[in-house]
Amino acid sequence: MRPLVGLAILAASGVAAACLFVGVGAATACASPMAPVACLGDSAASIHDLFGLLIAASATVGVLLVLSILCQTRRHWRLAELLDHTARWAWLADHQVGLVPGLTAPCVAGLARPRIFCPADLAERLSERELRAVVLHERHHQLAHAPARLIILAALAPALERLEVGQRWVERRRAAIEIAADDHALGAGAGRPELARALLKLSPVGLDAGLPGFASVSELRLRHLVGAPTPASSRRLGALAILAMTAGAFVGCLAWTLIA
Repeated sequence: MRPLVGLAILAASGVAAACLFVGVGAATACASPMAPVACLGDSAASIHDLFGLLIAASATVGVLLVLSILCQTRRHWRLAELLDHTARWAWLADHQVGLVPGLTAPCVAGLARPRIFCPADLAERLSERELRAVVLHERHHQLAHAPARLIILAALAPALERLEVGQRWVERRRAAIEIAADDHALGAGAGRPELARALLKLSPVGLDAGLPGFASVSELRLRHLVGAPTPASSRRLGALAILAMTAGAFVGCLAWTLIA
């Protein structure tokens, strides 16, 4: 969430700067030989109504985001409850997991107490070393409360994924969660070949794309495991988004000033 908050603050600063720049050009005080302070004060007053509109729009977006998070939370809670009631609890690679018939890949579900769920036949599909690597990966999701982070991404996705830059940002945030779990498994003694082979053997989770599953965002994770270069970083995408928002705010403020 910290990168998202930082981007929001920078974007808001850019919007304010764009509107103030337009206000300085439109203020009547700036056309006469007045002190710069008076010009700036008149400019700020000329965009007061516009900022009120922006605040109202921001509040509306905030309410919609909270409602979306609540909906995603309810959906996840119902799915976690279903997995919990269906699972047969056992020990794999020295960790307690729920074995669920029909599940295609391991995942973690639950908010207050995240739990690891695996396919009932996972031990037959993977070697012992691959199985340990997978369980260590899921253990990181459990410790990091990955489901809660993915709920926020799922709430933002419908709006962000309408633009290509937003879609890429969401994908890379999901990949970052999975890559962090891969790094945890590597640090705990798992091997890169075992993680890569397990990733290729397991298909994506069939129940819900919002769960932190072992086979999620496979391409970016495989690139990370083999040391291949990855696409442009999310910081670069975030910078482009800030520039786009600032430019859009400039045009919007200019149009508002001309109409008013």
